[in-house]
Amino acid sequence: MSAAPYPWLDAAWQRLLASRARPAQALLLAGPRGVGKGALARIWAQALLCEAPQTDGGACGTCPACHWLASGAHPDFLRVTLLEKTNREGETRMATAIEVEQAREAVDFVQLSTYRAGYRVVLIDPADNLNLAAANALLKVLEEPPLNTVFVLVSDQPRRLLPTIRSRCTRLDIGLPPAGTAVRWLAGQDVSDAENLLALSGGTPLAALRWAEGGELDERRGVLESLARPERLDPVTLGERWKTLSPQAWHTLAYKWLGDLLAVRLRGRVQFNRDFADPLARLGPQANLARLLALARMQTDEGRTLTHPLNRALQLQAWLVRYRHIFG
Repeated sequence: MSAAPYPWLDAAWQRLLASRARPAQALLLAGPRGVGKGALARIWAQALLCEAPQTDGGACGTCPACHWLASGAHPDFLRVTLLEKTNREGETRMATAIEVEQAREAVDFVQLSTYRAGYRVVLIDPADNLNLAAANALLKVLEEPPLNTVFVLVSDQPRRLLPTIRSRCTRLDIGLPPAGTAVRWLAGQDVSDAENLLALSGGTPLAALRWAEGGELDERRGVLESLARPERLDPVTLGERWKTLSPQAWHTLAYKWLGDLLAVRLRGRVQFNRDFADPLARLGPQANLARLLALARMQTDEGRTLTHPLNRALQLQAWLVRYRHIFG
């Protein structure tokens, strides 16, 4: 009996297996980041390509097709994702979009005859990052895929996809797992303080696991201890110190801190930073609501420009000045 990659995905996995005889030719796996959609898409692709599937439709793991897929060499499988790019200065960075050339490669790929006379699978992950030209290039083939062709799109934010893309897909939503299930799984991965890490991650267990395995928890504590004492903030010093934080890590920390502060100010509960509930409870009533909302909106907008080559120290210093002004 084949198993889902994570226990909270079992129901979704069983739905996919039940459709194996007539799978959706364009499947959209949608849900928050950190719940295992990519892993589910991968084992679904393996199940479709397997040449000796189990009785429930899951992959055998031992046939040539399974071995080829595991090694990244299956001729009937194409993964479309973000690629690394080298700029004029010789710096290599991850691209911010899936571009039209990649979409055209996928279109050409599905026009070929299958190598093993079975299914052909195109996995697009993250589908949210298809740029407009790439999305438009895929529209026709998504509407009328060639015989035995399956597209699997993985999306954290399906509203970012073109409505015409969404309308051509069979959608399977993957929600947050029950907190108890997630905490038990994290405990099985030897994660201590699983409940607080799960709260910090917005209920997504794989994000909580990354926090536990990464080296950012100490950095987080240092940042939040400073934010908890706005009267002592030195924007210039801290801007220089924190400029080495990755833009994504800083954005996540600041966004969730402001979210918790806003919740307390509106007499709600701390959602993310439960280990800082006492400082947040002290700061919330002191915050100027209009200034807090303005900074929270600015932080939301910053999430769209994380890769912009801004002067990080100056950007952080300006943010810290505005943050300090929230408290008069």
